[in-house]
Amino acid sequence: MHFDQALHLLQSIGPQVDQNGLRIASRFYKQLENKYSAELQEIGSLELPSQSFELRILRLAQLMKHVTHQHESSELFKMVLLNEIKQTKSFILTYPDIVSTEIVDAVRVELGLSPTDPVLEAWRIVHHQLVETCRHFCKYKQQGDWSRLGVLLVAEGHHLGAIIDEAQYALMSGRTTTILHVRSTKPSSKKMLSNLNLLTKQGLIFHSIQNEGWDEEIESFLELISIDDPIVFVSGSSRFIAEVQRTLEPLPVIFGPFVADGVLPS
Repeated sequence: MHFDQALHLLQSIGPQVDQNGLRIASRFYKQLENKYSAELQEIGSLELPSQSFELRILRLAQLMKHVTHQHESSELFKMVLLNEIKQTKSFILTYPDIVSTEIVDAVRVELGLSPTDPVLEAWRIVHHQLVETCRHFCKYKQQGDWSRLGVLLVAEGHHLGAIIDEAQYALMSGRTTTILHVRSTKPSSKKMLSNLNLLTKQGLIFHSIQNEGWDEEIESFLELISIDDPIVFVSGSSRFIAEVQRTLEPLPVIFGPFVADGVLPS
C-alpha cells in the first residue's frame, strides 16, 4: 500500500478516532506499562519529566486526530515532524516495533476491527514512515541546526506546481531550498514560470532535466544535490517516487499531497 493511499484510508475512521481517541491512547499506554516495564524504565531518564501519564494520553489522542484528519501527507510531516522533533529520543523512537504493534492492537480493540482490516495495515505504514523520518532528523537536533536543514523538492512532469507550493513554505522558513524538475517538455504555464522566477530571486535553486524516463544521469545528479541530507519531498507517479526513494536510501523521502498513479485526486 502506497503511503498516500494509507493516509487517505485513515481519513475514513476520523470520526471514530475523534470519539475513541482517549480510549485508544489509554489502552496503548496501559499495554506498554503491563508488557514493557523494563524497557520503559531503561529510558525513563530520557523521557520528558514534566509529562504526566494523563498528558501523554492526551497528546497521543491529539496526534491520532491529526493523522486521521490530514489529507495531505506533506502537511502532516511538517506539523508532526518539524514541530514535534524537539521531543525525540523517546520510547517511540527507541522501540518503534513495540509501539507499532501496540498502537495497532489498541486501535483494533477499541474500534472493533478484524485483525486483517486494511485500516490496521494503513496505521503500520504511516507509523513506520513517521518514525523513520523522525529518526533521521534526530541527528541534526544534536547539532542544534535541524531547523535550518535544507529542503530538496523533486517533481515529475506536471507535478511541478505542487512542489512550488512547498518551495514557498520552505523559503519563508529560511531553509536552503532546491527544486529538481524531471520533465519531457518545458512548463507551459506563464503563471508557473513567473512564480519560479520570483522564487529564484528569493533564493530558490532550480534544476531542470529533460528526459522521458528515469536514467543514470538523473540518478547521479540527484545523489549529488542530496549530499547534505536535506528534507526531501517528491511529487510524481508511484514509479517515480520509488526511483527517488531507491536512489536516496536510507535518506527518508516525503511524498504528498501527491498522486499515486491516479488513485488519489490531484
